[in-house]
Amino acid sequence: MADLGQSTPELIAHSFNKILVQPKMSLKLRSNQDIEEGVKKLRRLILIDGIPSEVDATLRPRIWKILLRVHDLPAETFLGYVARGPCEVREKIRNDTFRTLATDRGFKERVREDMLVRLLDAFVWRNHDRQDSQHLDFTYVQGMNVLAAPFLYTMPSELEAFFCFANFIEECCPLYVQPTLEGVHRGLKLLDRCLRIVDPELFAYLRSKNLSAEIYAFPSVLTLCACTPPLDQVLKLWDFLLAFGVHLNVLCVIAQLLLIRDEVMSSSSPMRILRTFPPLEALPVIGIAVTLVRDLPSDLYEELVRHPYEIVP
Repeated sequence: MADLGQSTPELIAHSFNKILVQPKMSLKLRSNQDIEEGVKKLRRLILIDGIPSEVDATLRPRIWKILLRVHDLPAETFLGYVARGPCEVREKIRNDTFRTLATDRGFKERVREDMLVRLLDAFVWRNHDRQDSQHLDFTYVQGMNVLAAPFLYTMPSELEAFFCFANFIEECCPLYVQPTLEGVHRGLKLLDRCLRIVDPELFAYLRSKNLSAEIYAFPSVLTLCACTPPLDQVLKLWDFLLAFGVHLNVLCVIAQLLLIRDEVMSSSSPMRILRTFPPLEALPVIGIAVTLVRDLPSDLYEELVRHPYEIVP
């Protein structure tokens, strides 16, 4: 008899591929309703089983492109941006790129610094060309290098990484990369409000030590937890965030807090613990985050959903 435990990832990969190769999911034949039905099935599988990228390395990039609505990859557009050379903030970019995920050997072996610089230069040029009243202005800001890193690591080409990154920034979390980091600061305030509801005792203890989310959670909110290794767990977490919304990162940070709650509560100096979060474990973090959604008042959750992109007058 076959070992069902060993076959499970293969069966999961087969389920994903079955959805991805359906004629209704092909570009030429599908309607909006077909797309949404396929995306719903992908989301369900991501939540229940996760993407078995160890079995089929093509799954994650294919799924991310669908979740991010990246259908066209005009190479001439990307190459045109690259041909312009350094953008006006190249020096600022280079000040950050060399230390991007610096401790991750696998990342450094796959993604060279020049690839990261090229992608970020191209993104600045892209938005240099489209500044108008209908779009937010974008340039390079702190943390954007870390947000670009998973795309360059995951995608088979710089071209695909560029368009996925651009859609992600411009559609999913545009307020996170404004010069004021408005979305990040909103997220940190929402983190405090959510924590106060889901664990008032932990919230009160941190406040008694003058610790707000702005102090201990800024890197995790800014980078959507990509600052906390290992990278393979970051990618699993991002599968979830891309499927269900980057706003859930706030609850994922709270989930990481809850996993070390006893240690934090018993420490007279909890900031020593919170300065560096323990290695990321995506599955328990996702599981806790999903349960926390049910604990939040609907109006607070709606505010959480909107905070990465909705401009407040």
